[in-house]
Amino acid sequence: MSKPESSAGYAAFSLPRWRRRVQVATLAALFVIPILNILKIHFIKGTFYSLDVGDLSLADPLAVFQAAFAARMISGHMLVSLAVPLLVLALFGRVWCSWFCPYYLLVDWLMALRRRLGLRELRRPFSPRRVRGTVKVRLLFFSGAVLLAGVAGIPLLNLISAPGIISSQMLVLLKFGYLTFEAAFIAALLIGELFIAHRFWCRFFCPSGTCLSLLRPGSGMRVAPAGGRCTDCGACTAACPMELDPRYDGLNQLCHNCGACIAACPENRHGDTLRFLFGPSRRRAAMGGPESRKNRSLVQGGGSDQG
Repeated sequence: MSKPESSAGYAAFSLPRWRRRVQVATLAALFVIPILNILKIHFIKGTFYSLDVGDLSLADPLAVFQAAFAARMISGHMLVSLAVPLLVLALFGRVWCSWFCPYYLLVDWLMALRRRLGLRELRRPFSPRRVRGTVKVRLLFFSGAVLLAGVAGIPLLNLISAPGIISSQMLVLLKFGYLTFEAAFIAALLIGELFIAHRFWCRFFCPSGTCLSLLRPGSGMRVAPAGGRCTDCGACTAACPMELDPRYDGLNQLCHNCGACIAACPENRHGDTLRFLFGPSRRRAAMGGPESRKNRSLVQGGGSDQG
C-alpha cells in the first residue's frame, strides 16, 4: 500500500490506529479503576453508568433519562452529570459508541477473528430501504423499552446496556471474584455477533446508542464529502460497519463517526475527499437520506435496493 500524498491523506489513514488506541485505553480503565479503588484510591470511581473523577460527575444519559422518567423529576445533580457527555455528543457526535464503548471493541476483535477464519461475510451491501428499516426497528424497540421501564418504575434498560454491564462486571470480578448473570447476556450477544448477524446489537437494539442518536444535534462533527474527487468506487460504503453510504448518511442515526469510511477512501490519499466536518449539514440525512439519491448511492459493492 502506497503512502498518502498529503498530510490530509496521512491523517485519514491513521484514524483506525488512533481509534484503536483510545478503545484499548478505555478497556484498560475498566481494570485500572477497580484496582485503584481496592487500593483505597478513590479519585476516580464508578462504572460507565455513573463515573466520578474528582469532583466531576459523569453519567450515562440513558441512565439519567430512565431515573428521571421513573421518578417523574430530574435533580440538579443529574443535570450536572450530563454536562460533559452531552457536550462531547454535541461537538463530536456519537464517538462514544465507536471510540470508547468496550462492547464495540470486542465486536471489532470478533470481526477480525471472522476474517482470519475465513468465515462467510455477514455484512450486507448498502440498501437505502434496509437503512430506513433498521432505523425504524431501533426506534420501535427503544420506545417500547422506555415505556416498559416507565410502567415498571425501574431502569430496565440498564439491564441490557452493554457498556454499563461490561464495566460493572469488571468491577464485581476484581472486587469480589465472580461474575453475575449479566455476563452471560454479553456472552450471548457476542456469539450472535460472531455467527448470526453483523453488528446486530449496535444497529438494532443498543439502548445507549439509540438514546445518543436522539440527543445528537445536527451541527456537530459528521462524515461528509469535502470535494469533487469522488469516483463512486464504493470503498467507503463497503467499509461502513453500519451498512450506510457515508457520503450522504453522516447525520443518519446509525452513523457513529468511527472514521472507517474516511480511512478506506482511496481518493483521500491525494487530498480531502471524504472527511469529518463541523457545522450544519447542507444535506438531508434522515431515515437513510432523500429518495432522490437512491440510484446514485447504489455504488459498486452496494448491490440492488432489495431489503
